Amino acid sequence: MTLTTNDGRRTFDCEPSLTDTEVLEFCKRGFLLLEGIIDDETNRRALDYLEARRAPQPAFLPPGLTEERLAELQTTPEPHGILLEDWFVQRVLLQPIVAAVARSLLGPEMGLPVVMSNHRVETPNKALSWHNDSEHVYGPELHYLEAFYFPQDTPPELGPTEVLPGSHIRRALTEPDQAGVPCSGRAGTVGIHVQSIAHRRPASTASGVRHMLKYNYWRTTPPARNWLTEPALDLRTANFGGHHDARYFAHMYYWLCGRGEQFRVIGGQGWPWSTPNQIGPSYGFEVAEGYVPHWRRNRDGFAYPPDG
Repeated sequence: MTLTTNDGRRTFDCEPSLTDTEVLEFCKRGFLLLEGIIDDETNRRALDYLEARRAPQPAFLPPGLTEERLAELQTTPEPHGILLEDWFVQRVLLQPIVAAVARSLLGPEMGLPVVMSNHRVETPNKALSWHNDSEHVYGPELHYLEAFYFPQDTPPELGPTEVLPGSHIRRALTEPDQAGVPCSGRAGTVGIHVQSIAHRRPASTASGVRHMLKYNYWRTTPPARNWLTEPALDLRTANFGGHHDARYFAHMYYWLCGRGEQFRVIGGQGWPWSTPNQIGPSYGFEVAEGYVPHWRRNRDGFAYPPDG
C-alpha cells in the first residue's frame, strides 16, 4: 500500500482485487457490501471519536483548521477531523480489502476523501423516503465511489441503509412500501456504491444510536481495464442484463475499460441484450455506427452521437 501527498491531496495505490466478472456485476447492481471487515479495536476508536470520548490527534492540520475546531466538529454531522487520524486512514480508508476494491474500480493513485459525513440517528426512528444523494449524476462515468462505514453492529432493527440494486442508471419509481436490500452487518461493515443509487434509511425498532460514516474515494487517472482480467470472458455473449437496462450496464463497463467513447448499440434485440438459449450471438457487437444510451432520457432512451 502506497500513500502519497501532493499539493495538499493524499492519494494511494495498491493491487486490484476484482475480476472482470465482479466489475461487470458492480456495473449491474451499483453497490457491494463488505461485512465486518474493520477490526473491533478500530470500531471502538471510531465510536469513541464520534462521541467525543477520544480527543483529536491529527497527523497534520490543514490551513484554517485547529485542534479546537476539530474537537467542536466531532459530534456534528461533519466530523472531518477523523480523516486526519492516522489510525482511521490506515485501518478504515486503507483497509486492504476495501482499498483493493476501490483500486479495481477507480484505477491507480486514488484520492482519499476530504469530506466526512456522520448520519447519526437515535433509534427507534421512522423511515426516510427513497432518494438520491445531492448532486447525483446519471452517466457511465465513475469518477468517484461513495462508501459508508458502520462502526457498531447494525442489524435490521437498527435501520441500516437500504438500497435498490440497479437504480443507479435512472430515477427509480419508488413507493414508500417498496423493499430494497438492507445493508445490515456486524460492526466494521463497509458498503461501496455508485453515488446515484436510490437508497433510504428504513424504520428502526431497537433502542440505541446508529452511526454511519459516509465519504468518497476519487479517481485521478483515466479509466483502463487494469483489474484482474479474465481471458475467457467473451463480451459478445456476456450477461449485461435485460431490456432497457443492458445498454446502460454495458456502457458503464466499457467506460471503466477506457472504451466509453467507442461504445455504440443498434437497439432492439441487438447486443448487449441477450436471452438464454438463443441460437446465436446477438447482432450489433462492436458496431462502428449506432447510438449511445441517453442517460438523461429522451423518449426512446437513445442519443445519436456526437450530441449524446
